[in-house]
Amino acid sequence: MLLRQNRAAQYIRMSTDMQRYSIENQAEAIALYAAQRGLSIVRTYEDAGRSGLSIEGRAALQELMRDVRSGLADFSIVLVYDVSRWGRFQDTDESVYYEFLCREAGVKIEYCTEQFQNDGSLTSTIIKNIKRAMAGEFSRELSAKVFAGQCRVVSKGYFIGSLPGFGLRRFLIDEFGRPKMQMSFGQQKALSSDRTILVPGPPEEVKIVHDIYDMFIDSKYSMSRIARELNSRGIANSSGREWNSVAIRQILANPKYNGAAVYNRTSKKLNSRYRKNPTSDWIRVSNAFEPVVSNERFRQAQQQIEDNARSYSETEMLDSLTAIWCKEGYLNASVVEQSEQAPCVNAYLEHFGGLVPAYRKIGYIGRLQFGKAPQLRKSIVAIIAEQIGRSGGIVRHDREYSQICVNDELEIAVVAGCIAPRCGKNQWQVRRKTLPKPDILVVVRVDDGRSVIQDYLLIPLLLLPSETWLTITTLRLGKLGAFKSTTLDPLVRLCARMDMRDWHD
Repeated sequence: MLLRQNRAAQYIRMSTDMQRYSIENQAEAIALYAAQRGLSIVRTYEDAGRSGLSIEGRAALQELMRDVRSGLADFSIVLVYDVSRWGRFQDTDESVYYEFLCREAGVKIEYCTEQFQNDGSLTSTIIKNIKRAMAGEFSRELSAKVFAGQCRVVSKGYFIGSLPGFGLRRFLIDEFGRPKMQMSFGQQKALSSDRTILVPGPPEEVKIVHDIYDMFIDSKYSMSRIARELNSRGIANSSGREWNSVAIRQILANPKYNGAAVYNRTSKKLNSRYRKNPTSDWIRVSNAFEPVVSNERFRQAQQQIEDNARSYSETEMLDSLTAIWCKEGYLNASVVEQSEQAPCVNAYLEHFGGLVPAYRKIGYIGRLQFGKAPQLRKSIVAIIAEQIGRSGGIVRHDREYSQICVNDELEIAVVAGCIAPRCGKNQWQVRRKTLPKPDILVVVRVDDGRSVIQDYLLIPLLLLPSETWLTITTLRLGKLGAFKSTTLDPLVRLCARMDMRDWHD
């Protein structure tokens, strides 16, 4: 049986810096070191492809420290290839700290390829600290060299990155600028001398980019409204997912759509956080690529973004609403979004909590959302209760929540909304505060213009989200077609009590 002092663990780390630090090379050097000293490697902690700048993201090193500090480690030595594999910590005290924790627990760290013995002597301490400082400095120098190289590449009009963006594609050219091929998603260049540029993507994607600019500049749509519009059409973004305001802003604000090669819009130096850089720090080359949108349209989009970012006082926001009310005769999110003198709807949401509280401050009372919806819910609940009662069901009516309990076992909740919301969002956000959670949600879709019920969605519990908000977009509405009914008959039949004499073998 091996004594604990002869049992060792090995810690192996590889980032992407040098091939000689590959996992296999480290393991081979550590195995040779252990064999020469009669040590048996009983445990391996491996961080593959992990930066050594900090302990964050290095699951194996974290596990090693937990095992050592718990006192359950069945080894007395940790073998590491060299000082830099333990870590390229920017603060050398951090490297010292983790080694101290191991030593305090009776576990020694040994560096297998270093020219000094880690025995705590003055000489080894001085050399080790110098090595630690050099390891950290190497990362800083490498970061600076990589940054300078990338700046140089972009300054010549080339593209750096793997994701071109919606409506754009990467195109490979050789070192002399001769075209080679269009690159597919995830494809990498084979020769380091080759370069990448951007070209317009498929015509259908380019058209959608133009539509985004038209909606934002001409129709004064907000970015979130544009995203909802594209989602309602069933159009996916470049990642194959639904659009959001961040993705729309990327198309409207990124100069690459205007044919410019841009770098250093954001930066992240070593272990710091990402930060946005001022435009004066950008590396920008105009007319590097074939533009997708013209200079004039891109300039108009930037002006619109700047106007939308303007700060409004509460008085200005309320005066704008009053002016629109006087001009149009009514208020809703659509006319507010299209108005040139009013801030966007999101500004009212952030300042007042929504348009409705702002309406109240100027004395405006809207239509469906200020009385008809609660009355409609109550009438629908009464109709459902009455029809189920005639069919033999037992109904308890929860007046506070517009919810009924059928046969003491089935909870049914009712909400109402317009089939074409005047806000133009093409979606509902239905807030449910009911307890317990309903088994069936009855969504009443109303044609507000004619004040008549269009149809019902009878949505079962399994399709309801766990959160307190249910969002029904136009796209999701299509998927819920199986639960749509023009009458309440399916729900009544489900809840009806049947006489046993009606059953037949």
